[in-house]
Amino acid sequence: MHEPGGMENSNLKDVYARLIQINQETFDGAQYDIAYHALSGALHCAATLKDVNYLVEVERLADKELAWIDAHNPEYEHSTRSSQERGLRSIYTNLVTMANAKVVILQNEAKTG
Repeated sequence: MHEPGGMENSNLKDVYARLIQINQETFDGAQYDIAYHALSGALHCAATLKDVNYLVEVERLADKELAWIDAHNPEYEHSTRSSQERGLRSIYTNLVTMANAKVVILQNEAKTG
């Protein structure tokens, strides 16, 4: 069993980069669920690293990908329209919100820490 948080930051940065690459490859292949989960994994790497730039990149990509989905594939189950029809928010919108919240938390910690 590994120690919690035992992964070196340089390794975690590499995992982040690979997850972003997987996100891009799967999104380009219209595998939106896989792309979302890769981006979500990248968010968790960025949060563990406490890297605001990575978090902002995840937020930007999630927002950009949802805009593309909404414009080109609105019937996808997690598009804004499809989600709203079920009374929900898109998982991509939730990812934007989570990334933004992590940035705010880090900025507040920097002010008070």
